[in-house]
Amino acid sequence: MKRVVFLGGAFTLAGSFLFSMQDALVKWLSADFSLFQLLLIRSVVMVPVFALICFSRWGAVGLVTQKPGAHLLRALFNLTAFLSYYYAITRMPLVDAISIASAYPIILAVLSGMILSEAPNGRQILAVIAGFIGVLFIIQPTGADVDWIGAGAALFGCVSFAGLGLYTRHLSKTESSELMLLTGALSILIVSLISAPWTWITPDLNNLLLMLGLSVVALLGQYAITNGFRYAPVYLVGALEYTTLVWAALWGFLFFMEIPATHVLIGAGVVVLSGLAVVLAERQRQ
Repeated sequence: MKRVVFLGGAFTLAGSFLFSMQDALVKWLSADFSLFQLLLIRSVVMVPVFALICFSRWGAVGLVTQKPGAHLLRALFNLTAFLSYYYAITRMPLVDAISIASAYPIILAVLSGMILSEAPNGRQILAVIAGFIGVLFIIQPTGADVDWIGAGAALFGCVSFAGLGLYTRHLSKTESSELMLLTGALSILIVSLISAPWTWITPDLNNLLLMLGLSVVALLGQYAITNGFRYAPVYLVGALEYTTLVWAALWGFLFFMEIPATHVLIGAGVVVLSGLAVVLAERQRQ
C-alpha cells in the first residue's frame, strides 16, 4: 500500500513540474495565438495518442465505456477548468495566477468533505478562512491595478479543477486513466475545431514546434496527474501540487522577467500553509 501511495506522489510531483512548463508555454504563445488554437493543436496530439494506448492495452473494448454520461461530465469539468485557467494566465503574471489557483487543495478538501457528508473540523474551518485571506492578499481588492477578470478566471478555474480532481478520483474506480484522458481531450478537440474558422492563425515553424512541445508536455502532465489521483489520496495530491508554485516563480523570472510582489509572496505563503493544514487535518481524520 505504501509503495502505491509513493507511486502516486511521484506521479503528482512530475505532473506539477510538467504543468508549470505548460503554463509558461501557454503564456508565451498566447501573445500571438488564441487559446482555442493552442487547445486545438494540443488535442490533435493527445487524442490519437491516448486512443492508441487504450487500444494497445485492452483492444477495442478499451475504447468503450458503460458510463458515457460520467465521462461527459468529467470532460465538461476538464474543459471549463483549462479554459478559465489558461485565460487567467494570459492576463496576469504567471506566479500570481498560479498562486490564486493554489487555493485548489483547500476547495478540494472542503468539497470532498461535503460530498462525503463529512463536516470540516475546527482546524479545517480556520485554515479555509486563512486561505481565503491569503487569496485576498494576492488579489488586493482595494488596489487600483487589480485585473478582476483574470483573478475571477483563476478562481473559477480553481473551483473547476477541484471538481475535476474529485470526479477523476471517483471515476477511476471503474474507468482507465487513458480512457478518461481520451474523452477529455476529445471534448476539447470538438470545441476548438468549431472555433477554428474564427481563431486560427497559421504559425511559422518555430511557433508550430513550440505548440507541439506544449502538446507533448500537456499530454505527459495530464497522464501523470491523473495517475496521481488514481494511486494517492486526494489530500496528498493536493499538498504535493504546491510545488508548482516554485516552478512558476522560476519560469516567470527566466522567460517573462516577472518578479513576484511582496503581497503576492505573503498571500501565496498563507495559501500554501492553510492548504497544508486542511489536507493534514483530513489525513488525520481518515
